[in-house]
Amino acid sequence: AAMAIEDAAILSRCLAGVDRDGVADALATYEVTRRERTARVQLTSRQNSWGKGVTDTDWVYGYNAWEAPLL
Repeated sequence: AAMAIEDAAILSRCLAGVDRDGVADALATYEVTRRERTARVQLTSRQNSWGKGVTDTDWVYGYNAWEAPLL
């Protein structure tokens, strides 16, 4: 659920003020912006070892989708 909320926040930022002609570029910005983070979360999930030992959780829980740079 947290990733969906992040996705919605980033997508809304990418689409803010965009007219119909700019939607394709806004979606491309969204894709590039989300790719690294979502790939890292997916990999960590597949490894199924995160949180089972001493783990730095800041990269997950400290992420602010309203302030993350749009690429």
